[in-house]
Amino acid sequence: MKASPLDGESLGQVTFLRVRGTLDASNADDFSHALASHLAHAEVTETHAVLDMTDMYLSSAAAVRALDQVTRGLAAAGRPLPTVQPRPHVREALRLAGLPGIRPHATVESALRGLRDAPDTGPVTAPADLPHPPAVGDLHAEVRGLRAKLRSSALIGVAQGILVERYGLPGAAVAFDLLSGASQHCNVPVRVLASAVVTTPPPGRAPAWSEHPPVPTAPFLRRADVSPVERRRVLDAAALEALAVTGARSVDLLCVQEAQDTLVLEARCNLGEAFADEFAEVSHVRAPCTVAHSTLRRVVVESVATDPVFAGPRMREVLLAEGTRSLYCAPLIGEAGTSVGVVSAHWPAAGRWLSGPQERALETLARDVATWHEWYRRSIVADALDHLHRRARPCTG
Repeated sequence: MKASPLDGESLGQVTFLRVRGTLDASNADDFSHALASHLAHAEVTETHAVLDMTDMYLSSAAAVRALDQVTRGLAAAGRPLPTVQPRPHVREALRLAGLPGIRPHATVESALRGLRDAPDTGPVTAPADLPHPPAVGDLHAEVRGLRAKLRSSALIGVAQGILVERYGLPGAAVAFDLLSGASQHCNVPVRVLASAVVTTPPPGRAPAWSEHPPVPTAPFLRRADVSPVERRRVLDAAALEALAVTGARSVDLLCVQEAQDTLVLEARCNLGEAFADEFAEVSHVRAPCTVAHSTLRRVVVESVATDPVFAGPRMREVLLAEGTRSLYCAPLIGEAGTSVGVVSAHWPAAGRWLSGPQERALETLARDVATWHEWYRRSIVADALDHLHRRARPCTG
């Protein structure tokens, strides 16, 4: 990080902070302290600060978090840090993170104009004591969250384009507002709704969205006392039920994301961050879950260490590191005869561990989860599509 004075004309002196290189978990703490020191110096000398990220790369959520830690106080004071960062991946990362202490600009001139136009809210003090670095587990979870957002952004972008064309909307921002509004109104994740927009024919070429199947009454829903409309709780309850009926050490549950034909990790029990990172999204890779999904048949892996079902070493290594030595993967096959996901039970020893009754119990649970998934898609997601349609039509005028 290099600080240079800059003549801001009517602004007086401006401290121009140029950052070059890659910011990741290994140097995020040093970056935090350096930026805080420069901001404190700018405060003492009564100069403005502008952060130039033109030659900077963000390669982890720890980098974004470090930036947030130092600038959050500026947001509270109403004077976010002007930031010049034209690189597309940096703009996207900061947009997704929604940092309140950062005000992005495409050029230096734009940043200086923003300073001139900003009201004088008094002195801003940089934080005296930086927070302790986040725990490793928190960083892993944050990295996964950022990666998930980046993966979803492409799908959401496609859905925005479809909505703009379908309804003649003035732009992608209006389309996103409609998507997020319908998501909140019907309590459907934005990525799930976006996938439905991409895969569902427009009104007039598809069956009525209001034709809902009967509400599922699966035993695992009753035992967990979970409403079928609560997607997250239903999937968590299904994973816990799988753990109970199989006696396995750990369980994971993946659901299909139709628009991209991928399996997305939705729930896990007793599996760590490395597993969650590796299996967050599984697509076009030969693995037990993808084989079960594509063949509509259960897959039994008696030895994770030696079974040739894995296309590459990475998934095998992650499973072994988690203590998984054998697997049982059951596809979630609904009434339509297609797979909507996979539930997998893990054991810490090689062999074939499920008894006949346990096999039947897991496959019954798999059918129940698939039935719920189809109901949710044809009812709750359909309601969100209908809400989106009704809200979008007035925009065409």
